[in-house]
Amino acid sequence: MTLFRPLLLSWLFMTYSAFATAGDVIEATVTNEDKRYFVNLEVVINADARHVFKILTDYENLTSISDSITESNLIYSLSDNDHRVKVTTKACVTFFCKTIVQIQDVEQLPGMVIISTTIPDKSDVDYAHARWKITSNDGLTHVSFNADLKPSFWVPPLIGPPLIERALRNEALAVIEGLEILAQQR
Repeated sequence: MTLFRPLLLSWLFMTYSAFATAGDVIEATVTNEDKRYFVNLEVVINADARHVFKILTDYENLTSISDSITESNLIYSLSDNDHRVKVTTKACVTFFCKTIVQIQDVEQLPGMVIISTTIPDKSDVDYAHARWKITSNDGLTHVSFNADLKPSFWVPPLIGPPLIERALRNEALAVIEGLEILAQQR
């Protein structure tokens, strides 16, 4: 899922509570350590959990979730639960924009869990691993998203990490808002 959406999706937070977005943000943090970014997002959205899961696993149509996802394709499936997916995103941090291609192995686990691992030699990241957990509670959906990623491109040391952290946080919350809107339409 990740990601910078796939990077999020990946994907994508410093603690942030005063955010105008769909759902209730429980936690939204991005931390940076040794050129790696760690994303944690916990939200509750007003949507059916099965619909949210279905949207996240519709690999041919991930572009409907967010404008930053410019392409998504199912490359092949090994089974009903194991897939190889290509996701292309356009990520912008201030005036700097980059198109990021990720080839991901995606595994759908019992309990509406989705794990994605990016294949570095086929992608524009050195490392990316993301985990989505979707649960239902009283008609609402709890979404837990965790990602660990390392960009393969140069990031300016002093101003780059805070800008990327902000962009990742904003993008992750935009993905959640897109999920809620799409799930309510089904």
